[in-house]
This record gives sequence, structure tokens and C-alpha cells, in this order.
Amino acid sequence: MLFRQLFDKTSSTYTYLLASRMGGEALLVDPVLDQTGRYLKLLEELDLKLVKVIDTHIHADHVSAMGKLRDATRCVTVMGAESPADVVSMHVSDNEKINIEGITLKALHTPGHTSESYSFLMDDRVFTGDTLLIRGTGRCDFQNGDPYEQYHSLFERLLKLPDQTMVFPAHDYKGDTVSTIGEEKMFNPRLKVSSAEEYAEIMNNLNLPNPKMMDVAVPENLKLGLRLDAQHRVPAVEVEELLSSWPDVDGQLIDIREDSERERDGAIPNSMHLPYGQFETYCEATGPLRVLGQNSRLLLYCAVGERSTLAVEIADEHGIKNIAHVPGGFREWEAEGGPVEKID
Repeated sequence: MLFRQLFDKTSSTYTYLLASRMGGEALLVDPVLDQTGRYLKLLEELDLKLVKVIDTHIHADHVSAMGKLRDATRCVTVMGAESPADVVSMHVSDNEKINIEGITLKALHTPGHTSESYSFLMDDRVFTGDTLLIRGTGRCDFQNGDPYEQYHSLFERLLKLPDQTMVFPAHDYKGDTVSTIGEEKMFNPRLKVSSAEEYAEIMNNLNLPNPKMMDVAVPENLKLGLRLDAQHRVPAVEVEELLSSWPDVDGQLIDIREDSERERDGAIPNSMHLPYGQFETYCEATGPLRVLGQNSRLLLYCAVGERSTLAVEIADEHGIKNIAHVPGGFREWEAEGGPVEKID
């Protein structure tokens, strides 16, 4: 496995690059905007294809590189289901799996630092964001933070993991790079409490100044998605138009979300499933989209319209022209009362 721990000096942020092999698919956790060029250079040097980028929460001390990386690589942007960010391509729920080639992460909702904070568990290690730090824990005094929720996230979720599980946080201010669950149980002073009330008393009296970048970073990180106006840069068919003639559709609906999203949320009836992760392959000379596009208009949809916008651009580059997408995606379809079929 390829594993790189990258550091942004300005915000003391750790970013993690994961891949199962040279030349394979890669994933980044908590990237920093100012380091985008560095990430892209490393991906090129290791011959990796960036397919997913995860933010553990809405960061207050730096602007995320998710949007820039999406624009540069057409990767999928991922956050927890509770995230208030305007458009994130893929939302994951507690205990849901995130897959790339050869690597699986399990999403753990660990609120407290912020209400949408998630940790991500992979075999022998856990990426804890700002929930559990090395010999510390993330503050709880802004962005809907709650020390009682954090106590539960720590003592009922993260500290229940095996003691040998390595802890990789989103920040460190002392130069430490890694810990373990067992070490933190033994040596983390914030965890030497006997109750949620005692923990809340500590966290409610830290009296820390706000992060220097907070007033800039939070608003920017709330609007990193490919918003609705940008989704109209490619041919589009609105949900309202589809519903006006439903169930008669002028074309073949194609769902490009992942299996886990379809099983969790359902799908638009009569849609074909061709997930975004293999979209380039589907567009090749012998791929299914090439054949389908000769006989029918192709109507792509994803969760919120971000992946489908990028997919139409990919198809166009492969010479497939009879194609459009549904802005707002499945979320907009549900909001407008469109029928949904359950996926087993």
C-alpha cells in the first residue's frame, strides 16, 4: 500500500494520500488549498489517478482543496451526510463504506468538534479529523460543537477500537505524526475523566481564540461544490421537465451513483446503473454508452449533479454527443416528489 502523510505548515494540517499500488486509484483525506500543486505533482510522480477526496468536517483553519482537485482530476468529493456544504458529490452515512481500488474506509460519525465531524477507519488505522488529536481533542466551541457529543464520539466510538489501531489526526501543533488508541487511553490528559459532565467542564473552559482563518475558511468551505449554475455548462434536462411527461421519458436514464448510495436512498425507476468510477471505460469504443447513445438519448444523474456534469464532459471528449444530465440529481428528484424505487 502507498501511504503518505503530508503537512501544511501554515495551518498545521495533515493530509493523507492512500493507494493500494503504483499506477492505481488514489484517495486524499483533508487536503489544503494552498498545497494543491504539491498533491497533483505527487500523484503524477506516483502515476496515481485521484478518484476520491474526503474532508472529515468543515474546516475553520484552512480552505479545503476539494473543489480545486475536483476541477483538476474529476474526482468524487466526499463528506458525511450531516455536512452543511452546499454541494458535495457523495455523502456518506455512519458505518457506510467508501471504496477505491484495493482500499476500503468505514465512515464513523463522530460529532462534537463540529456537528458533521466524521472519522474514517481503515484496517489498522483511523483518520480522526479534529475529534481525537495526539494527546488532545478538538475544541467544541463553534460550528455546532458539543462536548457531550464529543465525549460519546470518543468513549463510545473511537476508544472502543483495538488498542493497536493507529491514530492519524487532521492536525498536530507539536510535531507528532501518529499515535495509537492504546497510547491515547493511557496518556491523553483530556481522556482522564470519569463522566461526560467532567469532560464538558474541561472543554467549556478552554477560552481559546478563534482560528485566524475562520472568517474566511468556513464560508469558502461551505461553497466548494459544483453549484447549480455551473451544472448548466453541459446539456441538461430539468427534473420538472422529466416529471411533466413521466413515465414517458425521451431517453434512457442512467444512474452513475455508487451501489451504497442506491441501496441507501433508492433510484429513479427504469434507470440503468453505470457507476461514475468506471465511466471512462463505458465511453470507450466497445463500452455500453457508445452503443446506447446510437439508439437513445442518454440522461445521466447522480446525487446532486456534480458527478453527472463531469461525466457529460467525459462522454463529449469521447465523441458521445447524444447525452445530457439532470441538474440537482437525485436530491432534486426527491424534493420534487419524483417516484423512487427501492434497490435491494
